[in-house]
Amino acid sequence: MTNTTAIQRPGLAQHLKEKGAAMRDAARRRPASADWDEEVGAVCVADDATGVRKVRVGEWSLLGDGGADIGGYGLGPSSPELLCAVVSTCLTHTVLCLAALDDVPLDRVEVRVRARNNDARFFGVPTDAPAVPYDLTADVELRADVPEEVLAGLLAAADERCPMLRMVRAEHAVVLRRA
Repeated sequence: MTNTTAIQRPGLAQHLKEKGAAMRDAARRRPASADWDEEVGAVCVADDATGVRKVRVGEWSLLGDGGADIGGYGLGPSSPELLCAVVSTCLTHTVLCLAALDDVPLDRVEVRVRARNNDARFFGVPTDAPAVPYDLTADVELRADVPEEVLAGLLAAADERCPMLRMVRAEHAVVLRRA
């Protein structure tokens, strides 16, 4: 006789219960703003015949590259694609954090971020296109067995509070110096 009982794995809603408890506990243990101040960073090295950009972020590694028209090999996402990835993951995480704290039992979050990009300036080609990725659009799919108003409120709160959305919407000074 074959056992056909499907193994039930905890889903996102269960993770959000645990995440909410962990976040509330952390807030109790770290009540001051200074308790949350941290320095974050990444290192990128290009040092071989491919010109591929090897990125190190903490314990993680990834590659950045461009396509053939810009002298790359397509071995990794381009910088504008990585920007879309950063906004996508940050917005997803913001939704998850807010859902966890508000006890919204989400089943799925999917965030698709797109942008327009025009590299004409690198090639000396005149263009009126912005010099940075532009027309960023984030499409957010939220699945949960809750009223639509709850999901709309969650999305509105994430729109206001997502750190990377806030960063790309505002101008920030970056200090560039030779090491």
